Amino acid sequence: MTKNTTYYPGQFRISRIQLINWGTFHGYFSIPVARKGFLITGGSGSGKSTLLDAMSAVLVPQSHVKFNAASQQDLGRHNGRNLVSYVRGAWRQRENTQTGEIAPEYLREGATNSVVALTYDNGAGKQHTLIAIFRLNGGENSVGQIKKLYGLVPGDEDIDKLSPLLTRSLDTRKIKAMYKGPGASFTTTYTTFADRFRKRLGIKNVEGQLLLHRTQSAKSLSSLDQLFRDYMLDRPATFEKADEAVEQFEDLRQAYLRVEDVKAQIDTLAPLPQLHSQRTGAEADKAQAEAMAEALPAVRARLVAEELDVRIRALSAQLAEAQSEAASLEADVAHLDDAERLAAVAVSQLSSGELDALRAKIETAEKEIEHRTKEFQRLSAAAGQWTDHYELSPHGFAQLQANAKIRIADFEADFEDLINQQQEAGVAARDAATACSTLDSELRSFSSRRTNIDKTLVELRSQLARDTGYAESELPFAGELIDISPHQSEWEPVIQKLLHNFAATLLVPEAAREAINQWVNSRNVGTRLEYRTIPEFAPAPASARSPRQLIHKLEFQDHAMASWVRHHISRRFNYECVDSVAELEKVTKTPAITRDGLESRPKDKDGSTRFIKDDRTRFSGIAWYRVGSTNTAKIELLRSQLTEAKATARATAKRVQDFNRKMDILRSQRDKAQQVLDTSFQDIDTASAEARKRDLQEQFDSLASSPEAQALAAAHAQAKQKLDAARARLNEAQKHLGNVEGELERSTTRRRGIGPVPEIADKDIETAVVEALHKGKRSLTIDDIDARRDEVQASLQQTSRTAARRIEEANDKIVSVLHAYLSEWPAEAADLEPQASFAGEGIEKLKFLRADRLADFRARFLELLNGQTVRNLSHLATDLRRARSDIEMRMDYINKSLERSPFNGERTLRIDVKDARGQVVQEFQRDLDAATSYSLAEATEDNPAAAIARYHALDKILSRLGSSQPEDIRWRNVVLDTRRHVSFVGRECYPDGTTANTYQDSASLSGGQAQKLVFFCLAAALRFRLAEPDQDAPTYGSIILDEAFDRADPAFTRTAMSVFASFGFHMILATPFKLIQTLSPYVDGTIVVSYDEPTIDGRPQARTGYKLIDASTTHDPQQPDPKDSDDADS
Repeated sequence: MTKNTTYYPGQFRISRIQLINWGTFHGYFSIPVARKGFLITGGSGSGKSTLLDAMSAVLVPQSHVKFNAASQQDLGRHNGRNLVSYVRGAWRQRENTQTGEIAPEYLREGATNSVVALTYDNGAGKQHTLIAIFRLNGGENSVGQIKKLYGLVPGDEDIDKLSPLLTRSLDTRKIKAMYKGPGASFTTTYTTFADRFRKRLGIKNVEGQLLLHRTQSAKSLSSLDQLFRDYMLDRPATFEKADEAVEQFEDLRQAYLRVEDVKAQIDTLAPLPQLHSQRTGAEADKAQAEAMAEALPAVRARLVAEELDVRIRALSAQLAEAQSEAASLEADVAHLDDAERLAAVAVSQLSSGELDALRAKIETAEKEIEHRTKEFQRLSAAAGQWTDHYELSPHGFAQLQANAKIRIADFEADFEDLINQQQEAGVAARDAATACSTLDSELRSFSSRRTNIDKTLVELRSQLARDTGYAESELPFAGELIDISPHQSEWEPVIQKLLHNFAATLLVPEAAREAINQWVNSRNVGTRLEYRTIPEFAPAPASARSPRQLIHKLEFQDHAMASWVRHHISRRFNYECVDSVAELEKVTKTPAITRDGLESRPKDKDGSTRFIKDDRTRFSGIAWYRVGSTNTAKIELLRSQLTEAKATARATAKRVQDFNRKMDILRSQRDKAQQVLDTSFQDIDTASAEARKRDLQEQFDSLASSPEAQALAAAHAQAKQKLDAARARLNEAQKHLGNVEGELERSTTRRRGIGPVPEIADKDIETAVVEALHKGKRSLTIDDIDARRDEVQASLQQTSRTAARRIEEANDKIVSVLHAYLSEWPAEAADLEPQASFAGEGIEKLKFLRADRLADFRARFLELLNGQTVRNLSHLATDLRRARSDIEMRMDYINKSLERSPFNGERTLRIDVKDARGQVVQEFQRDLDAATSYSLAEATEDNPAAAIARYHALDKILSRLGSSQPEDIRWRNVVLDTRRHVSFVGRECYPDGTTANTYQDSASLSGGQAQKLVFFCLAAALRFRLAEPDQDAPTYGSIILDEAFDRADPAFTRTAMSVFASFGFHMILATPFKLIQTLSPYVDGTIVVSYDEPTIDGRPQARTGYKLIDASTTHDPQQPDPKDSDDADS
């Protein structure tokens, strides 16, 4: 081996490599490195790259090191080597026969250490040893678990003496104490270590350090583009700036998504105000209708009372007038009566009394005729109830009496039958009247309150509240705090049945417990009262595991005790509501119920399952319902039932009246038949009486035929006529007086029955009712006011029902909106529920979103949109535009380095830069410029379209830059890697600058020419990185090439080595046996690395060793002689 100090004094070159337990180099190894050049050779898989990777572990940061990099280029994939595999000594893969897993087999299990040391010598008396120590404790097998210590020690230090200090742990303190001389330093941080050794060895910067590592795998360089793109130029900052832009764009994207999210929330909640307004209007209409219906009886009473007052005043005036007229007529009759009597006296005096006697007899005969006629009429009327005609003769009268006897004989049986029917109808009429009275009482009771709870319990609560000083609202019944959701109306009957008893439970604040107990205990409450004392802070409702549970079909009032009610129902009534018996069978953990009311309970411990169906009649119908915060439905039902009951009462009363009428007719027929039997034929024989009158009249006419008698008779007849007329007028006046008196008495009695006119507090309601009663009527009288009242009441009921439907429809839509909102934004469920009662909260949320959140998020979006994201992309666009000029500036330094060494005779080499951007890159840069320039309008609040356009332009770029899709990653590398946006052209120049040859690419060159061109440029680049501008040779000289020239012919190998030698580099080469003779002029030291798998302690092991040979005497062996290999452990 040639003496190391003869080459390039002052230049640091590796002089020794030391290893402890590195890969299959098991144990301690010390390998001297020749100063002129050093060759590492051996068979395939012998361990050449393992030795080079040891040097990389010291010289390259862990984040950049690529073990066995030259081999990876050929394989096109990662070869599986890492720091753990070298520290542990992985040497083969074995399959676990039990698990089938393939795992590495290690030489060093348990706690172990690896140490690598590189000694540098400048040939002028200065030496530095770089030490890297790696430790893994037992059970640790990941790179992150490796403990590291790096040292820089002056001189050529042996590391074998470190072994005792590494037995138990990485004892940093003792290691530092061992190397405590001046200039020695240790650190666990590689960056600090690298800064120190670069300064000591003359490596200008980290870029030069990394170029040395890349050069190690440069065996296949064949073009200038490959050299400068992959080896010379650093990874451009465009990648980091793009990453930063993508990362910061995420803030913009989130801001945009928040704006869109808020807009979506606003759009979802937007229908609420109108729906709330519709519901409020419907509620107002309903309240108006109900208030008018409630005021209708009082208004009707007032109108009737006012009309009666007017009528009474009018009748009183008529009565006075009628009384005056009757008195006047009475005086007229008395006067005319005197005149008629005087005329009669004159007639009597003329006939000496005979005419008076005859007249008296005639009058008696007339009276007898009148009497017999009336008897005949009476008898005819009586007989007319069972016969239309009978003969007025003794024979006919005898037949009539025979029929009367038959009628009397049938009376008892017929009358008894009618009595039975009348009694049955009477019972039905009384029941109907009782029902009307009960319904009317209930209607008045329910109309005076909002609750569905029984009247007895409500009155009891009222008394309790008055006596204890609590408000009724503080003592709610459970049912008053619960509503069945409008869209669950088909489940209402079964829910009402389940909660019937619980709904009547009185809820008492815990603070009122003692007072309530004392009050209830001290009296007979008259009914069954159940109450519960409720704590101030109720437990949270149990979570409903199934969406079908009963709790989801209910809504709860805003009340302090509603939370307890919700909790109690979710725990005590945790029924699942199912649609069929088949689904009922599937529910086994909780109670369940069908819509038809069949209940099932969880299976008992004895294995039985309980089912219940309660269809008792009393448990049906709205009237029986207790659950509900309002009783509107029950009031409407009671009104309907009362109308039906009144109709039934009228019908049953009419039946009773019909039977009474029939009984009266039957009794009348019996009485008339008896009258027939009690009457003789003589009592009705008008013919004989009329014959008697004719005889007497003839006698009278004969006596009164003289002229004087006729004159007196005419005067008497005239006086009598006037008297009769006056009496007729008096009768009419008295009849009219009686009618007025009767009407006045009836009106007065009716007015007295009304009593004081009730006062209506709400005058607007009163006015509305009056207008409704008068609507469509010219005038409204007492006679037709009741009919009009019924019409108005029916109209108000219809209005109330219509408004209730509108309220229900609005509530359903509100629930739908809130359900859609909470389904999309479940985090808002803390303040909202999908219930109609939360419409106000939803509207407040909408106002908040519109007024605050949207403005805040939009402002933040615009701030980011016009801020850092655009600036980041602007910087990126600037870097892309300046990339070529930056590369050309770098190439100026390379060209200055190239000018220092002739390339071909007297000619030198110069590298020019050409634009190589393709269409994809140019299109990207245009998009980038458009997105970052102000060709898009300034995005402001006043120009939202420009803001959205700019955002989408940025999103299009940054989404693809941040994508992990393979095609997008390839695109990203194309558009951001500015090294590939240019190509490199070599020009061979004469000293005067004229061009002799131009090398566009390697296609036109032979293999040797191409590699000479490339390696010449590589050497120049290394000198540029490692040497000062005025230095002929760099201070740091060792260059490592793995698998160097393994496929090249001897001529190219000599050319490439001559290039590196001309630039003053110390070459450390790992190469096959075949190149030993070719490379021998350039090296003065060679080792042959060998690998063996001996059996040690009955187990196969792996061992790598080496043998140092003199390259000048080696005859290019194809395989090492096994007997010549030197295993350090042996």
